[in-house]
Amino acid sequence: MKSRLLGIGLLLASSVSFGQNRPSALIGVDVLKPLFSVVRPGHNAYRLAEATVKIPLRTNYLSITGGYTSIQSDTIFRNMRLHDEGYYLKIGVENVGPGGLVLGWHGLAAIYRQSGTYFFKGTTFGDYESPISNRTNAAIGVEGLLGHQMTLSSRFSLRLTGRITTAALFGPKDGGVPAYFVPGIGHVAGNSLVYSVGVGIHLLYQLHPRPTATSVHD
Repeated sequence: MKSRLLGIGLLLASSVSFGQNRPSALIGVDVLKPLFSVVRPGHNAYRLAEATVKIPLRTNYLSITGGYTSIQSDTIFRNMRLHDEGYYLKIGVENVGPGGLVLGWHGLAAIYRQSGTYFFKGTTFGDYESPISNRTNAAIGVEGLLGHQMTLSSRFSLRLTGRITTAALFGPKDGGVPAYFVPGIGHVAGNSLVYSVGVGIHLLYQLHPRPTATSVHD
């Protein structure tokens, strides 16, 4: 997971090379997502990584975020175990206002593979498992976010955000396998049109701090 996170960070950081003269560009990672690998909520096995770049515009930031998701579920929907794995990209605009208030929206695109097994408990002849065929799915959606950003030092800041996301899913619909976990969105409700809420904690690093203004008489 660390190698994927590093690759995502390097890819996103290269996107701001054209703007090195913009001192307030930020790069960062979501420090909350790796904790899911340790805590394992719902007895699911998670591998999550996300990196982001914030490019300053006149009054807002252009936000580019990319990530990797892998989840191996425990038994769900009474008799299924699913494995969802894929990548996502979010591009949008964010505003950091007075007091660190963060408002923004992102467009989202994701592609992921879903596989798994049907699991049936057997009382006489033992348990029975049947494979769920691999399916490649895609998601296109939009999310709104609200958060707070606090300064830790001249270069580092911490941002806590909440989001609400809705997206349309594209891919095979046969087999009766419901949507469960979509990269970039999380656990979802719905089928062809899904929605979800979530939180993130990003540690941000300012590439070039703004120069301090000095008097012409200095």
